[in-house]
Amino acid sequence: MMMMKTVKILMTVAVLATAWGCSTDTDEQTGTENGLATTMPPSAGYTFEHADRPAWSVDLTGNDAAPDWGDFNMSLYENSMYVTVTLQNELAAHATEADCMAVFIGGERRTQLAVPNFYDDGAVRYVLRIYGNNTDRNVRFTLQYYSAALKQLFSIGTEEKFVPEFTYGNIKDFVPPLLKGCKKFPVQNKLTVNLSDQLPFTPDGNDLVAVFVGSECRGTGSVGKPFTVFRSSDEESLQLRYYSAQQGGIYSLKQSVTIAETEENTITISF
Repeated sequence: MMMMKTVKILMTVAVLATAWGCSTDTDEQTGTENGLATTMPPSAGYTFEHADRPAWSVDLTGNDAAPDWGDFNMSLYENSMYVTVTLQNELAAHATEADCMAVFIGGERRTQLAVPNFYDDGAVRYVLRIYGNNTDRNVRFTLQYYSAALKQLFSIGTEEKFVPEFTYGNIKDFVPPLLKGCKKFPVQNKLTVNLSDQLPFTPDGNDLVAVFVGSECRGTGSVGKPFTVFRSSDEESLQLRYYSAQQGGIYSLKQSVTIAETEENTITISF
């Protein structure tokens, strides 16, 4: 009987020792997957999830109908000028033959409807002939662009003025900020994201950074380079996500991002 009790005690001690050996002093999660460390300290300010490189993009889609800008009679005007407009890359990516552009002075259309010209390098440009009278000299004009794919009408006032017989903008240099005229996201700021020195990954040229409101991407780009953050109001809470090619996954930072009302913002993120 004494031998039986001794065996039971030894077995109990062995079981407890095994259980204690599987625990740690903290709740730190460790391990490896595909040869990559997946350690995340309990105090980490982020979560991590293995994922393929994401195709993050901002949904600029609206519900605007194609504009009815009415007829235009160029014979009513004494003078004209030319302007060449290049679309921003974000808009050029959605451009179609169904798009159109026009210039307005005092709420009155002053151009024939301009159609897009597509170039091999991906650029999309419009050549507009703007008509006016001597009384319109040095009056600023408004530019309107309709994207059929996005169902969105973009309208901005320009700093450019009507100057008879003047040609403004050559084939490359006039890229007006039409995205500023997006009614869906009236609050827009440039953001540059830099990294701190202590990182759980090695930065790579294929990495991505993005700003989210909930599950909706509101801006994406690369570290150290400015990109646009789109907001419906300046009260929206913003979170950062970072895709690491070296780790093969996405870091989601827990702390909200604060963007000032200034045109340009720079932040440095820590992990």
